[in-house]
Amino acid sequence: MTVVPLPDVPCVRVRLVYNTQTVDAAGNRFYLSYTGSAPSGANCTTLAGDIAAQWATDLAPLTTSGYSLQEVDVLDIATNSGASGQWTGTHAGTRSGTISPVQCATNVEFGIARRYRGGKPRIFLLPGADGDMVAPNEWSTTYITLVNSDVAAFFAAVEALSVGSMGTLQHVNLSYFKGFTNITNSSGRERAVPTYRTTALHDNITGYFCKALVGSQRKRRSSTTP
Repeated sequence: MTVVPLPDVPCVRVRLVYNTQTVDAAGNRFYLSYTGSAPSGANCTTLAGDIAAQWATDLAPLTTSGYSLQEVDVLDIATNSGASGQWTGTHAGTRSGTISPVQCATNVEFGIARRYRGGKPRIFLLPGADGDMVAPNEWSTTYITLVNSDVAAFFAAVEALSVGSMGTLQHVNLSYFKGFTNITNSSGRERAVPTYRTTALHDNITGYFCKALVGSQRKRRSSTTP
């Protein structure tokens, strides 16, 4: 089995886990680089709690009350043996209105300076309310403006956090793959398999742009793990 490459700068992975009031599970993940010392387990727990509190401030207003944040997991991925820490609890969404189906999502693309062909980094947040749509598949301009503002505020506040000796935090994307390798299976057919980089390449996130079309995460209808 191929070993997943380490990032080119020290980073923590942040995983958000949501309660959808069904057997399904939903979640998001993002990455933060840090300039100081590797975090301890206690540092990771503190950071997880701070991120949960900021979610309640900036992202709960985008999320209907039928959904809630129930866990934040922070893992140091700078090495293969980095520490981890978790926050668990309940921060319910505060947006009024009819809840949208769990497979719907608010698609927010992350801006980066590097240019390349292919998909760009993004996050599929929990959806707004039905009243935030101007068509069955389109968010209103009012909702889009609110998402852009609140998501930017959330990550700015997270980057401003000071935990232990971690130093400055920066929201980044990590690129783990470059190109493809053609693999021939037993039937003689070839398939293109993404090729891991030697070291995962980071890009600093420069902006946040909510897509007008309603995103889709079909696996949220049946996934039992985020």
